[in-house]
Amino acid sequence: MALALPKIVYPSGGGSTLNFVYPPRKVPYRAYETTRHDNVASSGVRETVFERTDTFFEFEMEYVKLASDVSNWDSFIQSALQGTPFDYYPDGTVGSFTTYTLEDTTWNAAYKQLGMYAFAMKFRQRVAWP
Repeated sequence: MALALPKIVYPSGGGSTLNFVYPPRKVPYRAYETTRHDNVASSGVRETVFERTDTFFEFEMEYVKLASDVSNWDSFIQSALQGTPFDYYPDGTVGSFTTYTLEDTTWNAAYKQLGMYAFAMKFRQRVAWP
């Protein structure tokens, strides 16, 4: 049984496709960040004002090959760094996806070993405006 690899379609809805050569690594089950304001009165009563909870998708790419693989990532990153939304397909052979924007504002494909690079990414799930 072959491992289904993810893909990214950018900009969201069509255009270019980044097919993963290797799967992402160190992917947490979920990553949330909540914006809220807490106030504790001198009496000890706590008041919380909740604004929102953002959902993130974080992972590491430990092995990105020299040549076309890192070049394809570079093309995607140049678009994503501008805030362009994109569609992430956890299984590139299935039609279900989540739309994200890149949370990172920098990208460094660091040397891993001869012919390989590594980097981490953080995506913010896009919330549709009503």
